[in-house]
Amino acid sequence: MATVQTILSNAIAWQTWIADPEVMALLSDLQANILKGHGRDHTANVFVSFDGMKASDIAALLKGLSFAVTSALDQLCAAAAFKSAGVSGGRVVCVFLSAAAYAKLGAKAAPADVAFNEGMRARGNLDPITFPSLKGATFPGLNDEPPSAWEAGGAWTPGHPVPDAMILIADDDAELVASATSSLKTKLRDAGAHLLGVDIGLAQRRRQTRGGSIKGEGIEHFGYVDGRSQPLFLAEDIDENRKTEEPKAKKAGDPWPLWDESFLPSQFIVPDPAARTKFACGSYFVYRKLEQNVEAFKRRERQLAGWLGEDEEGEERAGALVVGRFEDGTPVVLHGQPVSGEPTNNFNYTGDTTGELSPFRGHIRKTNPRTAGDDFERRRIMARRGITFGERAERPEGADFEEDDRPSGGVGLIFMAYMNDINEQFEFTQAAWAGNADFPGPFTGIDPVIGQQANRPGTADVSWIDGHVAIGTKNPALKADFDFKTAVRLIGGEYFFAPSISFLQQPLP
Repeated sequence: MATVQTILSNAIAWQTWIADPEVMALLSDLQANILKGHGRDHTANVFVSFDGMKASDIAALLKGLSFAVTSALDQLCAAAAFKSAGVSGGRVVCVFLSAAAYAKLGAKAAPADVAFNEGMRARGNLDPITFPSLKGATFPGLNDEPPSAWEAGGAWTPGHPVPDAMILIADDDAELVASATSSLKTKLRDAGAHLLGVDIGLAQRRRQTRGGSIKGEGIEHFGYVDGRSQPLFLAEDIDENRKTEEPKAKKAGDPWPLWDESFLPSQFIVPDPAARTKFACGSYFVYRKLEQNVEAFKRRERQLAGWLGEDEEGEERAGALVVGRFEDGTPVVLHGQPVSGEPTNNFNYTGDTTGELSPFRGHIRKTNPRTAGDDFERRRIMARRGITFGERAERPEGADFEEDDRPSGGVGLIFMAYMNDINEQFEFTQAAWAGNADFPGPFTGIDPVIGQQANRPGTADVSWIDGHVAIGTKNPALKADFDFKTAVRLIGGEYFFAPSISFLQQPLP
């Protein structure tokens, strides 16, 4: 007889649910979007306060919402139907609760994660911050933008209370999302809940020059392919990835896998502490609304290229040094120019121990060093489910952003991620890695994309090198000192828990 722990300690073979009642029980009670991203291009993230409501009224509202929530099993079956017959999976709905919601419910069995219970606003101001996995070590805190400077006019308006709940509505049709959101607002009002605001997600896509997804690759507002490196913890996904990627690697003459994309489900899913069923599970969820200053980022790309003395061909590579990939997703550690097609994830940095091809401070290397066999590093990986927000200038479907379309605000990324430990996964990645100028070694510098600390002027924190120009030539590597300051700003967010559906149906014992 399987237990929750034994199921989560192995890749989940979800297609066995018909013959395996235990897998069916887990998947039917687990919310969608955790095991696999929902993949819809339009979302509404609705934030709610339960202030002034009785616990019984909150419970009644959650019970009503539970019947609209999409289960993991429903999502996976719908995805399989779409893959085989092109039938749309339709709407996905998920519900998340903050620590404040559990307190208002008077829940005796609530999620115990310390960071979750303290909340993102308090944790963002911690200085220093510590991690149980590194006893005795301290790090500068997250250094989040204070809530008083967050986005006004919506959920994150300064003075608004911490959201008690977030309801995610996702669909491939914007009008259907708007209609469902309108109906939800009526339901919330009738229940006595308070609407704090709605964050609208709008996926940006661009087709590759050669190959890649017909739908187009998901890109963020700086123009880079995003979301390429995702953990796989469904047995079917792991097997399919091997069947498609291993032959590509062999054809290119590369070993496989250079990066193991398979992870245990227990790194992202936990037993629901208020379990109403034997296999009830949930996941901790980090939500951060990040505004991107596209004009500033692109200007700094050009400045870095100028300081390095890059020729016209090397200008695009300057941005790749910052991000770790070219705009089309090509890893800069593998190629000095973009190669298009479907971006590979089969790489590591063993051939670049000096950081001359892909700087140690580059965003994707800083936040995932990919050291082979390093379980301590792998423990930080999160299941990211972000989506962009904000409108860009009109362009043909699948085309790149217009060259003069460079907003300084109003656009960005809604960072969303599932994990089993907020402190050891999200906060560790943000503070001990991205914001730590001495990781992985002294005077590495902060992550130029999401780092929220400052580099030390006049030190190697601001030193850049491009060794690609020296490959196969007698030319020296290009070097320059340039403080590439972040063009990303936190304008809202909170820590949540995605409870089991059975808990939502019976919030009060």
